Amino acid sequence: MVSQADDEEGPPPENSSGASFSSDDVVPTNEAPEPITSTRTSRAWIRILPAIVVLAVILIFVFQNPKDVKVRFFTSSGTLPLSVALLGSVALGALLVLALGSMRILQLRRQVREKASATLDDQP
Repeated sequence: MVSQADDEEGPPPENSSGASFSSDDVVPTNEAPEPITSTRTSRAWIRILPAIVVLAVILIFVFQNPKDVKVRFFTSSGTLPLSVALLGSVALGALLVLALGSMRILQLRRQVREKASATLDDQP
Protein backbone atom coordinates (compact mmCIF):
# COMPACT_ATOMS: atom_id res chain seq x y z
CA MET A 1 0.00 0.00 0.00
CA VAL A 2 1.34 3.50 -0.92
CA SER A 3 0.89 6.27 1.59
CA GLN A 4 0.07 9.86 0.69
CA ALA A 5 3.52 11.02 1.85
CA ASP A 6 5.18 8.74 -0.73
CA ASP A 7 2.98 10.14 -3.53
CA GLU A 8 3.81 13.76 -2.64
CA GLU A 9 7.56 13.19 -2.47
CA GLY A 10 8.06 11.80 -5.95
CA PRO A 11 11.49 11.31 -7.49
CA PRO A 12 14.32 13.64 -6.48
CA PRO A 13 14.74 16.68 -8.74
CA GLU A 14 17.47 16.65 -11.39
CA ASN A 15 19.91 19.41 -12.28
CA SER A 16 20.83 20.40 -15.84
CA SER A 17 23.48 17.67 -16.12
CA GLY A 18 20.94 14.98 -15.30
CA ALA A 19 22.34 14.14 -11.85
CA SER A 20 19.83 14.10 -9.05
CA PHE A 21 20.31 16.11 -5.89
CA SER A 22 18.46 16.60 -2.67
CA SER A 23 17.91 19.56 -0.39
CA ASP A 24 20.86 18.33 1.69
CA ASP A 25 23.24 19.13 -1.22
CA VAL A 26 22.45 22.87 -1.09
CA VAL A 27 24.97 24.75 1.06
CA PRO A 28 23.71 28.10 2.37
CA THR A 29 26.20 30.96 2.02
CA ASN A 30 26.43 33.86 4.40
CA GLU A 31 28.22 36.10 1.91
CA ALA A 32 26.98 39.63 1.60
CA PRO A 33 25.94 40.76 -1.87
CA GLU A 34 28.51 42.73 -3.81
CA PRO A 35 28.20 46.48 -3.26
CA ILE A 36 27.12 48.59 -6.20
CA THR A 37 30.13 50.49 -7.50
CA SER A 38 30.09 54.19 -8.16
CA THR A 39 30.18 55.41 -11.76
CA ARG A 40 31.21 58.72 -13.30
CA THR A 41 27.59 59.47 -14.08
CA SER A 42 26.44 58.92 -10.51
CA ARG A 43 29.29 61.05 -9.15
CA ALA A 44 28.48 63.82 -11.64
CA TRP A 45 24.81 63.72 -10.64
CA ILE A 46 25.74 64.03 -6.96
CA ARG A 47 27.87 67.08 -7.79
CA ILE A 48 25.26 68.70 -10.02
CA LEU A 49 22.40 68.58 -7.51
CA PRO A 50 24.01 70.96 -4.98
CA ALA A 51 24.98 73.30 -7.84
CA ILE A 52 21.35 73.42 -8.97
CA VAL A 53 20.21 74.22 -5.43
CA VAL A 54 22.81 77.00 -5.13
CA LEU A 55 21.75 78.39 -8.51
CA ALA A 56 18.11 78.43 -7.41
CA VAL A 57 19.03 80.30 -4.20
CA ILE A 58 21.09 82.84 -6.18
CA LEU A 59 18.23 83.43 -8.62
CA ILE A 60 15.80 83.98 -5.75
CA PHE A 61 18.28 86.44 -4.23
CA VAL A 62 18.67 88.34 -7.52
CA PHE A 63 14.93 88.61 -8.14
CA GLN A 64 14.25 89.81 -4.56
CA ASN A 65 16.94 92.54 -4.65
CA PRO A 66 16.42 94.59 -7.83
CA LYS A 67 16.92 97.99 -6.13
CA ASP A 68 19.71 100.07 -7.67
CA VAL A 69 22.56 101.17 -5.42
CA LYS A 70 25.51 103.48 -6.02
CA VAL A 71 28.80 101.60 -5.98
CA ARG A 72 32.24 103.24 -5.74
CA PHE A 73 35.47 101.31 -6.24
CA PHE A 74 38.69 103.33 -6.10
CA THR A 75 38.13 106.07 -8.70
CA SER A 76 35.19 104.57 -10.57
CA SER A 77 31.56 104.73 -9.54
CA GLY A 78 28.19 103.75 -10.92
CA THR A 79 24.82 102.29 -10.11
CA LEU A 80 24.09 98.59 -10.08
CA PRO A 81 21.30 96.41 -8.79
CA LEU A 82 22.04 95.46 -5.17
CA SER A 83 22.07 91.76 -6.01
CA VAL A 84 24.65 92.21 -8.78
CA ALA A 85 26.90 94.26 -6.50
CA LEU A 86 26.75 91.65 -3.74
CA LEU A 87 27.25 88.74 -6.15
CA GLY A 88 30.26 90.56 -7.63
CA SER A 89 31.82 90.97 -4.21
CA VAL A 90 31.18 87.31 -3.40
CA ALA A 91 32.78 86.28 -6.72
CA LEU A 92 35.88 88.39 -6.01
CA GLY A 93 36.14 86.86 -2.53
CA ALA A 94 35.80 83.36 -3.98
CA LEU A 95 38.56 84.08 -6.51
CA LEU A 96 40.84 85.26 -3.71
CA VAL A 97 40.19 82.10 -1.68
CA LEU A 98 40.72 79.97 -4.80
CA ALA A 99 44.05 81.65 -5.52
CA LEU A 100 45.29 81.21 -1.95
CA GLY A 101 44.09 77.59 -1.80
CA SER A 102 45.78 76.79 -5.11
CA MET A 103 49.07 78.21 -3.87
CA ARG A 104 48.87 76.06 -0.73
CA ILE A 105 48.11 72.94 -2.77
CA LEU A 106 51.14 73.64 -4.98
CA GLN A 107 53.34 74.03 -1.88
CA LEU A 108 52.13 70.72 -0.45
CA ARG A 109 52.68 68.90 -3.76
CA ARG A 110 56.22 70.26 -3.96
CA GLN A 111 56.91 69.02 -0.42
CA VAL A 112 55.56 65.56 -1.25
CA ARG A 113 57.72 65.38 -4.39
CA GLU A 114 60.82 66.45 -2.46
CA LYS A 115 60.20 63.85 0.25
CA ALA A 116 59.57 61.14 -2.35
CA SER A 117 62.78 61.96 -4.24
CA ALA A 118 64.75 62.08 -0.95
CA THR A 119 63.37 58.64 -0.05
CA LEU A 120 64.35 57.24 -3.44
CA ASP A 121 67.86 58.69 -3.12
CA ASP A 122 68.32 57.04 0.29
CA GLN A 123 67.55 53.57 -1.08
CA PRO A 124 70.56 51.46 -2.17
